[in-house]
Amino acid sequence: MGRKALGVGHYGHIRTAELAKNKWTATATIRDSLTVTTRVSAQGTSPSDAKRALKDKFEERKAANEARAKQSIEQAEEETRAAEDAVRARDRRSFSYVAHRWLKASQGEGLAVSSRVRYGDLLRLHLEPAFGDEDIRDIGIVQLDDFLQEFVERGQISQARSLRSLLMNVFGYAHKKQFVPFNPARATDAIKPKTSAPTALRAAELESIRDAVARYMRPEPGRGGPTPSVPVDLIIDTMLGGGGLRIGEALALRWTDLDLEGEEPTLRVLGTTVEVRNDQNNGTGLHRQPRTKTKSSMRAVRMPEWLRTRLAEAPRNPHSDLVFCTKSGKPLSRSNIYRALRKALDDAGVEHFVLHDLRKTVATAVDKHEGLAAASSILGHSNTVITQASYVERAELKADVRTTLDAFAPTPY
Repeated sequence: MGRKALGVGHYGHIRTAELAKNKWTATATIRDSLTVTTRVSAQGTSPSDAKRALKDKFEERKAANEARAKQSIEQAEEETRAAEDAVRARDRRSFSYVAHRWLKASQGEGLAVSSRVRYGDLLRLHLEPAFGDEDIRDIGIVQLDDFLQEFVERGQISQARSLRSLLMNVFGYAHKKQFVPFNPARATDAIKPKTSAPTALRAAELESIRDAVARYMRPEPGRGGPTPSVPVDLIIDTMLGGGGLRIGEALALRWTDLDLEGEEPTLRVLGTTVEVRNDQNNGTGLHRQPRTKTKSSMRAVRMPEWLRTRLAEAPRNPHSDLVFCTKSGKPLSRSNIYRALRKALDDAGVEHFVLHDLRKTVATAVDKHEGLAAASSILGHSNTVITQASYVERAELKADVRTTLDAFAPTPY
């Protein structure tokens, strides 16, 4: 059986030898580390004196080794802390870190829940995979342009515009907090929306849609399935008679928002419905949001007598103040309305109709009879530019200005 290996800091058998009269040497091997052993000697006037001197040397050597080991450990710990600090500093400059800081800050700045959730989805699905761990200072204009252009080339114009808007918000926040010297997203190429001339429904088209919905809502012998529970007909009438309401605005109407008893019956547009996902602060599911798409969309509208009558005759749910709701009093889902509408129109052979067409139809009619400013006001737009560009159908026959043009007639005429 071999000798037991020396432990670190331990020494082996001490041998003594006489060098001369009153001059002795003591020698032994000490293990300085797992891989290093050293043979050490000391001298004295006697064997015991030499051994004592050798042991003193061992203690000094052990203390020096422990000091070096402690210093190495401290240096390693300092290097680890520095590396961790560098990682944290890098992470605090990463695109993901800054973007989530902006998203959290936007909650206190009044960003709508639906917008915050939508931006969170865009961040998670598109921006973090593309830029997440990158130092936000290293992301440049060309890199952002190339990223957005990929969506444009795929025909995802709306998605590209939303992503550019989100990038401008994130980099605007980064500039404000001095993460970056300027906002590179603002310098990216503008993305023009897909545009097409707005088209209003003709009287005959609107009548055929109403007839199709009325037949769908009316129980008929031989038609299977339950009686439709979604009042698509009243929703359409409310969107039209309410001055071209958005579908979300119509579904958010409460009975307390309506004045059906006054001399001038009115409805107040004070909210909209939103579908919320992945939001820990506001829960998930369908909610009535107590504000509209824009500040200018908060409005009061004088309703026509026929709509007052329709709403006054409509049944009310004792569990909810909402005009349109489920049996349990919750807001109606837009998907259920679209499904019921599609069923009604498919059965009647009506194609290419969406509820937003009603808003364009109202805008075109009001513009024709009361002017563009009235159309913009009734729709809740902040100015007439968007009304004219996206909602009012352009008339082929322009205004009759022949009297004015008569001034340019040649003489004699």
